[in-house]
Amino acid sequence: QTSPYAMSTTPRVAVVGGGIAGTLASLVLRNRGLNPLLIDQGRGAVGGRLRGAARSKLGVDAGAQFFRAYDPRLGHVLQMMEGAGLLKRWEGRFGLLGSQGGGFLPSSIVGSAAPPGTMGRQGETSPGEGQPKATDCGDFCGFVSHHRPDSVPTYVALPSNADLCPKICQMADIEAVTDTRVIKAEMVEGGGWSLDLESSNYDYLRDEMFDALVLTTHDPSLASKTVQSIAQAEAQASAGLSDADLAAGAIQARLENLARDLQLIKDSGRQPLFTWSGRFSSSCVPFDAASVPGSHVVQFLARESSKPDRHCGTEGEVWTAMSTSTFAKDILERYGKTREASEEASIILSQEVAGLLAIATGNKKETPTEASAVRWASAFTSQTLGLKEDSIILHPWRLAIGGEFIHEINAYETPFEATALSGLEAGDRIAALLQQT
Repeated sequence: QTSPYAMSTTPRVAVVGGGIAGTLASLVLRNRGLNPLLIDQGRGAVGGRLRGAARSKLGVDAGAQFFRAYDPRLGHVLQMMEGAGLLKRWEGRFGLLGSQGGGFLPSSIVGSAAPPGTMGRQGETSPGEGQPKATDCGDFCGFVSHHRPDSVPTYVALPSNADLCPKICQMADIEAVTDTRVIKAEMVEGGGWSLDLESSNYDYLRDEMFDALVLTTHDPSLASKTVQSIAQAEAQASAGLSDADLAAGAIQARLENLARDLQLIKDSGRQPLFTWSGRFSSSCVPFDAASVPGSHVVQFLARESSKPDRHCGTEGEVWTAMSTSTFAKDILERYGKTREASEEASIILSQEVAGLLAIATGNKKETPTEASAVRWASAFTSQTLGLKEDSIILHPWRLAIGGEFIHEINAYETPFEATALSGLEAGDRIAALLQQT
């Protein structure tokens, strides 16, 4: 079997990682006249951390909850997707929800009263310099403090956020393969790349050569191994050179440092999360979505039916909650990455959400009729390379690396924005490089 895309004489680019970064990198490459292959290890469809609906027992958004673009580069892309019917504006009653009383405060009041980044949890200070502000900061991903419906719309994808990446691929005719793990990327003599794959459906890709490689996996370990292999190749190539050749030594050292820093992020720079979803029989709640600064268990709560074109059944209301990373770490330390961890998280989150909704309505605490929790071991990045760029490109080897772990931490308002912009830039830089050569 041979891919029909591979028979083209157009430069072929392997994009590894089918989340929003890899999908947008592939979109740029396709629009620039190149021939990308998007490879993802997820089951059934691309999407990465947007694929929460595929994991939720209630079929709701159990990954990214909303999309915003404060940077005009991404804003233009989201507007294009809105025009194509992939996104729709989510307009509802947004604000802050008190966990110990005080009820619900609309974002129109909170946004003008509290400067962005100043809302911390009870008994805690706001994240300091070098700390991620997306999670456990009192305002989940700046949902309330950065709510500007007139200038920065809040979007969701249709029919769920999990469908965004697959629909982009379909719209742009991007070849995508799933259930495929890239074990290793190897440089080809004379330029280009080959991939060592673990796949039951796409064995023909093992013999394919690529003109360039883009790595956009949320886990930077593959990028670390790939950069380390380049450093080793450089060391072998310069083995017979004079010690006076400082340039070759400097290049090798920089590559080794980059490989080490990427591995450090993999080992220590990740924040976990649980996404809870549950159904309640009553529906008299005075808000649609809220950050919860006073809870040490829940940091965000949303009514799924308030999102455009969501169909959650006719019985009661389905709610989604994002746990705090502190709570998730505690559960994972006690239970590990097991089914018991998700079950225990679901029980505790059910109790917390029920209490929050009871406070908001003034009614008696109600037990959800059904509930479950999805574990995200690496939901957020808490450590980055701290660069000024959104992506890394190693020109001599036609390699680009993208992800939210590239730029300075908190350079963007949400992890989605950082990740998406990194993918756009990685695709653009590889396209420019191939078109020059």
